[in-house]
Amino acid sequence: MSNNDERENFFGDRSNFDSDKIRVEIPSKQQPTYQERIPSGYDPMGEIYLRGRAMRNMSSGTMPWWILISGWVLFGGLFLLLLSVAISSFTYALIPSLMISGVPLLIVMRGTVAKLSTKKRRRR
Repeated sequence: MSNNDERENFFGDRSNFDSDKIRVEIPSKQQPTYQERIPSGYDPMGEIYLRGRAMRNMSSGTMPWWILISGWVLFGGLFLLLLSVAISSFTYALIPSLMISGVPLLIVMRGTVAKLSTKKRRRR
């Protein structure tokens, strides 16, 4: 601290800065430009969207291994159960149910192939 009571002139004699005229503007916090709203799972369209999002993530190979393995157990077990009933009963009526239960199995198969291909790309 100095004993001098005069103002310090940092910008020279030609500056027009006074202590009253100096302002510092701090910008407000910027919001991200794109915010994906996740719909509620309690209304019908939101539930459809969330199921589609889960299946899309599963088929892209971004899910953890334990989810893929549990998908194989759940969907593969259902498919094998319906296949064994269809073979033992010798009826063609169970073919539509086999096709419907085969769709999630194809999604899990696609996710497993995608997961294995990303592992190979990371190793190279």
